[in-house]
Amino acid sequence: MNYLKLTTQILPNLKTSSFFLLVMCSGINFSVACGTLTTKTVQQPATEVSAESIKRNQEEQAKRFGLSHSEWQRYETIMKSSLGWEMQKSHPIAVLGRTATTAEERAKYAQLLVKHEYQLAEGLLAFNNARTQAWKQLYPTLPIIKSSTPERVALYASPSCKDCGSVIQKWRSKGSKVDVYFVGNNSDAALREWAMRMGIRKRDVDEKHITLNHDNGSWLTVAQAKQPPVSMAKNKGGVWSFVTP
Repeated sequence: MNYLKLTTQILPNLKTSSFFLLVMCSGINFSVACGTLTTKTVQQPATEVSAESIKRNQEEQAKRFGLSHSEWQRYETIMKSSLGWEMQKSHPIAVLGRTATTAEERAKYAQLLVKHEYQLAEGLLAFNNARTQAWKQLYPTLPIIKSSTPERVALYASPSCKDCGSVIQKWRSKGSKVDVYFVGNNSDAALREWAMRMGIRKRDVDEKHITLNHDNGSWLTVAQAKQPPVSMAKNKGGVWSFVTP
């Protein structure tokens, strides 16, 4: 049977070229068998992730950090923006706090972040104490091998320093005590307000885990006037050197 003749008989009002274009664009295969025209729909595989799956994943992530679904969505939006490019290694709660638009929001996220960091620091300190006791019990005649992390760190900070809070918390999470030296403002009120914004706990200050001090000029002589935050620690010889958490 002449195929062109068959198509003309089936669709007499369409030109042959139009029929072939219809076949190509419709996603349908046509075949001729025993004089009968049959069709077979081509199924396209589903590759897109469903909106429900995306929402479920977002809710799981939000729950990990004690956030709502909408707060996690806002975090993802921020991380896709130019601001997010500068905060790739920041904690999700810290990202929300740094981009908060009201004092209430900043206080909320500061408290939430401090709770997370407190749990981390307390766990680390408790484990270090257990490690010390285990060493004394198992090897009482041998000196304890100390971690390379400094026991105390001098941190030079400024009123405009955005990363000082996270640096302090990183040192605390490693078990290091931090002596803050405030550069550029000799006001006690400004220092206290800055400490609150950085999420520094009164308990840590009372127990001398963190001390708050005004710079006495050592930022210029010891820290070489480097841009805060600047972390320094003394080595075994008593010489100051730059360190990173």
